[in-house]
Amino acid sequence: AQKTIIKLQSELLSVKDQQMDSIRTTVETSVSSTVKEEMKSYSAAVQSSVMEKPVSQTILKKVVQDVVQGEDRAKNVMIFGLEEETEEDLGVKVNEILQSLGEKPRVEAC
Repeated sequence: AQKTIIKLQSELLSVKDQQMDSIRTTVETSVSSTVKEEMKSYSAAVQSSVMEKPVSQTILKKVVQDVVQGEDRAKNVMIFGLEEETEEDLGVKVNEILQSLGEKPRVEAC
């Protein structure tokens, strides 16, 4: 009786192994075919994402000007309440104020 149980268990394990191999093969085939269908080469992806209508020179120029103006304004500083005296060097006075704040300014115009 014990030999029969061991033989049946052995057959059961063999059938389970065959089922697992069948499932593994099915999954590998399915994944492989899906990946092949969905994979694109870099050039194919770039071609599909390229705009159909090229950007005009005037639009590009306007965008660049807007960016440059925004960056220029981001670096501007205005100081209110600063008393001006006759014949004083305003650049030196502004430098002193900014240095007291821990900034290292580059003054271009006052």
